[in-house]
Amino acid sequence: MMSAPHHLGPTQEPRPRAAAVTVPVTVQRLVVSLDGSRLAEAVLPIAARLAEAFGATIALLHVIEQDAPFRVHGEPHLATRLDAETYLAELARQLAATGCLVEYHVHEVPVGNVAQSIAAHAEEQRSDLVLLSTHGAGGIRDVLWGSIAQQVLQLSQRSTLLVRARANTQAAPVFTPRTIMVSLDGTAAAEAALPLARTLARALDVHLRLVMVVPTLETVEGRQFPQATFLPSATRVLLDAQGEQAMAYLEHLAASMRSTGVPTFAEVRRGGPVAELASDAAEHADGLVVVATHGRAGLQAIWSPSVAARLLKRTQAPVLLVPIVEPDYRSAILS
Repeated sequence: MMSAPHHLGPTQEPRPRAAAVTVPVTVQRLVVSLDGSRLAEAVLPIAARLAEAFGATIALLHVIEQDAPFRVHGEPHLATRLDAETYLAELARQLAATGCLVEYHVHEVPVGNVAQSIAAHAEEQRSDLVLLSTHGAGGIRDVLWGSIAQQVLQLSQRSTLLVRARANTQAAPVFTPRTIMVSLDGTAAAEAALPLARTLARALDVHLRLVMVVPTLETVEGRQFPQATFLPSATRVLLDAQGEQAMAYLEHLAASMRSTGVPTFAEVRRGGPVAELASDAAEHADGLVVVATHGRAGLQAIWSPSVAARLLKRTQAPVLLVPIVEPDYRSAILS
């Protein structure tokens, strides 16, 4: 999905493409899936902040699972409708006390495919965002390092925000972002992240950072690797040219964003994409990382070799995955 820009040539110039930046996006309904554990509740401060910023409704959801474990992360598992409704009602009360508009729903018929049920509810409720917590604890309750987030994104085509839970933290931190990073790779597909990123930046009153990683000779992968091996000097010149073109491309997009009133900055990093994006997010203390993805399953899934999956494990910032639905997603801006 996200990768270093392998399609830039030394004499090519960016072709303007501002349409993707100006597509209107609204955030009016947030589906928050919870399993009854404190780790899953790490999404709630972000949900509350977004609901405040947009005047959106938070829809709390619990899906009762077939053959579920008795405990979740050391806490009693919500195995009955009564337990789940009592739990969600209390969370709804707490959120409502802060001024949030809140609803809750228990999918009481036990299901074997939790992701499918979450996706179905997100579709039925026409949600703008699905919020999930990354537990990283393994097993069926490992909500997001693997299958559930991938399937929700794939089945619902709804933007999915992943929040990394911290087991040693008693309370989830308040969500007060100052910057939002948008990771781009020079393709039209990656620009699918821009409209929602701009909408969030405006509502949260933060600035955007558009970031692109161009490899160095030592970090070249894919089809450029043989050239880097046998023609290192020529490859180094080509990569330097790609870096210049990448900056011109990002500056063009940043100017389009700034013209709509959103402070936006461009930055090109050199090196391996995952390491550089993670380092960049940490250096700038980004409050959110936005990435466009196809959410494919199997060997082409973003969860194995791609930047998005590995980035999730390398950054503390929440990661927002925006689905790519355009039929022409393979077309490149810089070809």
